[in-house]
Amino acid sequence: MEYTDTNTYSIYLGSSREQHKHIVAQSQVVLRLGRILMKSGASAYRIKASMARLAKAIGLDEHHAQVTFTELSTSAYANGNFRTEVAEQRTMGINSYKIDQLGVFISNLPEKITPAQAEAELDRIDSMPHLYTRWMLTLASGIACAAFAFLNRGGYVECFAVLLAAGAGQYLRSTMIKRGINHMAIWMLCGFLSTSLYVGVVASLSAAGLIGPMHMVGFISSILYLVPGFPMVTGMLDIARMDFLAGIARLTYVTVLLVSASFSVWVMITIYHLPLAQNELPPMPYWLYVMLLVLASAIAAMGFAMLFAASHTAVLWAGVIAGIANTARILLVNQGWTPYLAAVLAVFTVGIMAEVIAPLHKRRYSRISLSVPAVVTMVPGVPFYTAMSHLSMGDMNSAVGGLAQSLLVFLALGLGLAFVRLLFDKNWIFDQDTQVMRKLDTERHMR
Repeated sequence: MEYTDTNTYSIYLGSSREQHKHIVAQSQVVLRLGRILMKSGASAYRIKASMARLAKAIGLDEHHAQVTFTELSTSAYANGNFRTEVAEQRTMGINSYKIDQLGVFISNLPEKITPAQAEAELDRIDSMPHLYTRWMLTLASGIACAAFAFLNRGGYVECFAVLLAAGAGQYLRSTMIKRGINHMAIWMLCGFLSTSLYVGVVASLSAAGLIGPMHMVGFISSILYLVPGFPMVTGMLDIARMDFLAGIARLTYVTVLLVSASFSVWVMITIYHLPLAQNELPPMPYWLYVMLLVLASAIAAMGFAMLFAASHTAVLWAGVIAGIANTARILLVNQGWTPYLAAVLAVFTVGIMAEVIAPLHKRRYSRISLSVPAVVTMVPGVPFYTAMSHLSMGDMNSAVGGLAQSLLVFLALGLGLAFVRLLFDKNWIFDQDTQVMRKLDTERHMR
């Protein structure tokens, strides 16, 4: 995005024009860092802490910031002068690689740096091309959702139909997002495309006599790429850190998108009277079933890591983490554990593994990049969409039960990650003031 200079150089009594030009440069480069992090999907705490560290390095005495989901207000103070700026960031995307790159930049800041030097580094990071092409993301989405179809007890027919439907929906989503279309409309249209294509593929194969008629149960898996997992997790972490302005706004955004995608499910179920019952466990040896769970969990997490624009190494690690933690969660649920207790234990395991893996790469990859794709495999997308479908059909008992179970799992995911942060990050267990520069601790890595 081209950066436009809209400065005003007001001069106060006793100050020179050069002093004010300097504080303008200081304020703007810190604000730009916040905007890049915001459009990359970073949490409110990461945005505020990163801006505070850069503010200290470029010589500001104090830096105050208010962060919401789409708006950013800052006040910079230095040498008796101050400057307040307000910015709105309407790009609501995810770019884990840029978050990691900015984390390395902030963690390795020298004691002093000029605004021009910081601006040059931000130019370099912000101008980086996307790691994956649109067709690569289309394939990744299709394969990831096909893996979810298996995890939700679908067979090869369901997985094949989901691959086509989710891939087509992701391609449409990428095209519409690039053109700046409202996200609510995007999620509705992509949901209609994916569910319609799934039903069409299965109905065509059945009409041709190639398969039987009972393969419609996997159609909800065709829209699981529309589950906004990254903002869901960061929103819950914002709430855990008492950043309510950002957290509540982010979770409201998540709710709007989930309801928008659910609308297509309601319509398709109403028109075609599609079944909502889950399949039985597939008839295969237990050891083979476990191996396939590991493989499907890893593939699903890797696909979502690519959608989140994670680096290649982070994508591989996300697959390893999910292959272990999500498989354990599913097996625990199959053994009779309640879904939310299994989710807490699994997410706690994800957080621990991210804490162990990140230092192996000198923390070039943040915990959020390593853990969120694995956590997304545990988001109860199918139970939520199924519950919303029961609601639209007037089956209140099934709807309330499904929504309550989904809510408990959502809460469990947030609690699991928050527990790990409290154990391993002193900036979480002790609330650090990021506004007064002389009190700011910049020794620890921006993890």
